[in-house]
Amino acid sequence: MVLIAQGDAEIKRIAAHDGAILCAALHPDGARLLTGGDDGKLNAVSADGAIEPLFENRKWIDHLVAAPTTGLIVAGVGKEAIVFREGREAHRFTYPTSIGGLAFDAKGRRLAATHYNGATLRYALMSDDKGVALNWAGSHLACTLSPDADYLVTAMQENSLHGWRLPDKTDLRMDGYPAKTRSFSWDKRGRWLATSGADSAIVWPFVGKLGPQGKAPLQLIPRNGLVTAVAFHPTEERLAIGYSDGAVWLASFATQGVDELDEPGEGPVSALAWSIDGAQLAIGDEAGRGAIVTL
Repeated sequence: MVLIAQGDAEIKRIAAHDGAILCAALHPDGARLLTGGDDGKLNAVSADGAIEPLFENRKWIDHLVAAPTTGLIVAGVGKEAIVFREGREAHRFTYPTSIGGLAFDAKGRRLAATHYNGATLRYALMSDDKGVALNWAGSHLACTLSPDADYLVTAMQENSLHGWRLPDKTDLRMDGYPAKTRSFSWDKRGRWLATSGADSAIVWPFVGKLGPQGKAPLQLIPRNGLVTAVAFHPTEERLAIGYSDGAVWLASFATQGVDELDEPGEGPVSALAWSIDGAQLAIGDEAGRGAIVTL
């Protein structure tokens, strides 16, 4: 089910799939929502409720990423990353094991895919790209590329992060988390990487040639419970932080001020997303509650 909030506060419910929606991403056109389901379908859903089927198979669609700069869409299905261009399947990349996570760089050209024992980088437009292998033992799940594409960071099955400084493939390890990291967010300039998985937002510095190596992270707004979602403001150094009790707070780097945006609810915050202009923040939690906060 896709819920669409209209300007007059009306909530439109759209049955986009026959089963559960497993992943979603903003369409490259900026006007539709891409959804992947356990029914094996990839759809593009419009605000008026129109559904455009883009792809269908017998396997779950576990991951989705899209790039407005190149118009590419990539779906993770088992061991394959399926690349779509102009709404049609262009080619596929195959990995040694099931894909754990996908990420584009800011230009929408380089595609990172995690899997068991590491990650692989490819140029998504090149169907014959054999890829650059980044090896590290263990299960790698969610991943993120820095805006300048100099760093790839992955969440491990253990309560830690692993990273690579891509120009020289130097390994980086960021550990000490009491829980798994499931949410990443870079600030606009790529100087900070915010992560979930602790009782405060853990924000790693990526300034200088060594990035976070040998540096302590910031720990923002500690509370009872865990941080479950993070989202940097699109234009300012302000970070929205969601917690396991359903609360959402906002931390400002410039003023060091904090504000409560949403009170504790019935379930952990599972999603945070800013509007393009940064004027509104959308919130979703595991209890099925959604909210939009206007700043």
